[in-house]
Amino acid sequence: MSESRTPGERPHIILLATCDTKMEEITFVHNRLSTLNPDSRLTLIDIGRTAVSNPLITVSPDHLVRTTSSKPPPDLASQTRAAYSKTITSAATSYIRAQLGNPRTSSQTSGQDENDSRSHHPPVHGIIGIGGSTGSSIVAAVMRAAVPIGVPKLLVSTMASGDVGHLVGGVDLTLMYSVVDIAGLNFLSERVLGNAAAAMAGMARAYASSSTGSSTFQTDGAPQQQRKQRIALTMFGVTTPGADRIRALLTRAPHGAEVVVFHATGAGGRAMEALVAAGEFDAVVDLTTTEVADEVGGGVLSAGPDRLAAAGAAGLPLVLSVGACDMVNFGPRPSVPAALAREAEAGRRTLHEHNAAVTLLRTSADESRRVAEFMVEKLRASRRPDRVRVLLPTEGISMISGKGGPFEDRAADEALFRGLEEGLEGSGIRVERHAVEINDPVFAEKVVEALVGLQSIS
Repeated sequence: MSESRTPGERPHIILLATCDTKMEEITFVHNRLSTLNPDSRLTLIDIGRTAVSNPLITVSPDHLVRTTSSKPPPDLASQTRAAYSKTITSAATSYIRAQLGNPRTSSQTSGQDENDSRSHHPPVHGIIGIGGSTGSSIVAAVMRAAVPIGVPKLLVSTMASGDVGHLVGGVDLTLMYSVVDIAGLNFLSERVLGNAAAAMAGMARAYASSSTGSSTFQTDGAPQQQRKQRIALTMFGVTTPGADRIRALLTRAPHGAEVVVFHATGAGGRAMEALVAAGEFDAVVDLTTTEVADEVGGGVLSAGPDRLAAAGAAGLPLVLSVGACDMVNFGPRPSVPAALAREAEAGRRTLHEHNAAVTLLRTSADESRRVAEFMVEKLRASRRPDRVRVLLPTEGISMISGKGGPFEDRAADEALFRGLEEGLEGSGIRVERHAVEINDPVFAEKVVEALVGLQSIS
C-alpha cells in the first residue's frame, strides 16, 4: 500500500538531461519550474557521459553508477556510446525506482548534497527530460521502466515527430517535439522549453494536490482488501459488442468489479502486460488476442514476443479467447507488403479495407496454427494452470468472420481451435468450444461464468 499523503503537498519534480551537452537548456527548464512553482522541490539528475560541476545538479552520473551497482563503477567517458547508454539507463532507472519506493523522511531541496540525498526520498509528482536521439532514448527508457503510470512524465525531444512508438512504449509518456535542435537557447527553443516547463509545473501541482496522487502503483489510497476487484479486459473494434457486454456483467452487482479495457493495438497489449506484471490487476479477461496474429503474420499491431506471459506468471485467474485472431493489421492499402497484395489479387489471400487507414489480411490456416502454437507456449508456462480457461467461439471470432462475413474461413478457424486443444492437452488448462459468435451475449455470459469460477479457486 502506498504511503499516505495530504492534499496540497509541495510538488517534487525530477529533471533528466545529459548535462555535459544540455546544461544550458536544462538550466532554463529548471529556472522556469522554480518560477512557476516557487515551492516545488527539484531534483536534477545528470545522465551525461562526462561529469559536470554545477550547483543545480543534484545527482551526478558517477553517483548514479556508484550507488546502484555492486561492481566497481565504469568510466562512462571511456565507454562506447552504446555501452554508456546501457549503463546510465540502468543506473538512473534503479535510482529513480528507489526514490519512488522508499518512504519520505524529510524534504529534499534543489542542489542538495548527494550524500545527504541518499536518505531522503520525497514522493515524486512529475518527471521531465530533454534530449536529442541518444538522450531521448535514455530518458524515455528510464521513464518507461521506473515511473508508474499516472505519475506525469514529459520528454522534449528532437525525435518526437514521426514514429515514436519506440519512445512511448506502453506508458503515459507525453512527448513534445523540440522543433529546433536542442543546441543552445534561442527564441524558438525558449518557447518550446518554456511550454514544457509550464506543462510539467501544472501536471505536477495537480498531481501533488490530488487526493488520488501517489508515487507508487497503488493510487487510490485504499487497502487491497477494501477496493473493488480489478480486471483487465482486451478489446478491438470488431470485438467491441462482446467486450462491452462482459464489462457490463462484471461491473454490476454482485461482482462490482472495476474493469479496465485495453485496446489491442500493440501498445495496449504491452501496457496491460506491464501492469499485470506489476501487480495492478486481480484477474484478466484476454478476450481479444489479435496482437498475437500480428506478431505471427508480420502486422503493424504486434505487442511483441512476451504477449500473454504476465497473467500466467502471476498465477492470476485468466480467461482467454481468440478475438480478432482472424486478421493481421496493416496501414492503408498501399502499405500491404507487395507479395501479400499479389496473393490477394490472385485470389489466394483475402484483404479487407477496414477504413482508409487500416487494411486487414485474413489469417491463413498455417498462420492460425502458428498463433495457436504461440499461445500454447505461453499458457503452458502458467504458474497456476488450474486458474486458466480458454473459450473458443466457433461461429465467428470477430465481427467480420461470422457466417457470410468477409473473413469467414472455417478451415482457418478450425486450425486455430485444434492447435489450442491439442497443444494444451494434459496441461491442466481447460479448453471449451461454444457454438456462438464472439460478440453473442451468450458468449459474454460464458466468459463471466468462467472467470467467477476461476476466482473461487484459491
